[in-house]
Amino acid sequence: MLKTIGQRWCALLLAALLLLGSLPTALAAEGATVNVSSVEELLRAARQCSLDSWSRGRTIVLTADLDLKGESFTPFPIFCGVFDGQGHTISGLRLTAAGSNQGFFRYLQPGAVVQNLHISGAVIPEGTRSTVGGIAGTNAGTIQNCSFQGTVQGKNAVGGIAGRNGEQGQIINCTTRGHISGENAAGGTAGRNLGILLKCENFAGVNMTEPSETGSFMELEAEAISEPLSGENDGEYSLLSSYADTGGIVGYSSGVVQSCVNSGTVGYPHVGYNTGGIAGRQSGYLAGCINSGTVRGRKEVGGIVGQAEPYLAVDPERDGLDRLRTELDTLDRLINQALNDAQCTGDDVSAHLTAMGNYADKA
Repeated sequence: MLKTIGQRWCALLLAALLLLGSLPTALAAEGATVNVSSVEELLRAARQCSLDSWSRGRTIVLTADLDLKGESFTPFPIFCGVFDGQGHTISGLRLTAAGSNQGFFRYLQPGAVVQNLHISGAVIPEGTRSTVGGIAGTNAGTIQNCSFQGTVQGKNAVGGIAGRNGEQGQIINCTTRGHISGENAAGGTAGRNLGILLKCENFAGVNMTEPSETGSFMELEAEAISEPLSGENDGEYSLLSSYADTGGIVGYSSGVVQSCVNSGTVGYPHVGYNTGGIAGRQSGYLAGCINSGTVRGRKEVGGIVGQAEPYLAVDPERDGLDRLRTELDTLDRLINQALNDAQCTGDDVSAHLTAMGNYADKA
């Protein structure tokens, strides 16, 4: 009996020692800083992010310029930590795999931060091609002081920085150069915005045939244009019946667009609906923005916004919902009274017609 109790206490003590010994390692891993100075280290970090737990609380610091040309790069599937580019450039990015939510990062989770990072290359996925961005497919974190140069091509929600900027997403002081194209909701910074776009600048052509037409932005990354890209020829653009929601900064925004500047050409002549120098279509807040680029389209075309949808915010205390209910009740009573009066009038008319018919029969 005593021997059994002693064995149990030894086992518990051993487990406690193992647990205490592992705590410092776990805590250090959670808050660790990972320096990336080579392509191999970048590829390894991207593979580690298949689970969000690896990047949570972790900081990745880019310590050198990297060239991905000829490398089989798989995007960061999901990222929750901090990625600090320190002003370095990752060039030669080329993403062609089929699927949606494509970009250097596929998903940036709430709380994630990507900063001081410059990326050049081409993001031209096949398949559904929905929610495509140069830096992030879907952003729910913060992207700041970043830039993308090259080609981003998709179908729905296509942006130079992010395909979709969610309600918690913030894109701040970012720049785009090159060529952006998408059939629905395409913008130089974001395709679809529900969050905040602040102090962003676009030099890229959006849904146009020749990226160098305006001469206002730098030449595309060499590897992005050295090979023919699917759907990037002038002929395909002439065959498309329309684009919808095309903007120099954002295709469609129901969030905040503040102090953004567009210098790139937006739209194709006589093609496309809801085309604007800043936003193709917006139902949120837009202020302090400047457009100097050419805007072309077929219908609902504007220098700042192609189509500004009505936006109504109701404050129950300020606007008085009780009063609104009272007025609606009054309107309901008036409608019922009008229907009753119409019924009575109809009965009178019917009686007169019957009497006239009797007179006619007698005659």
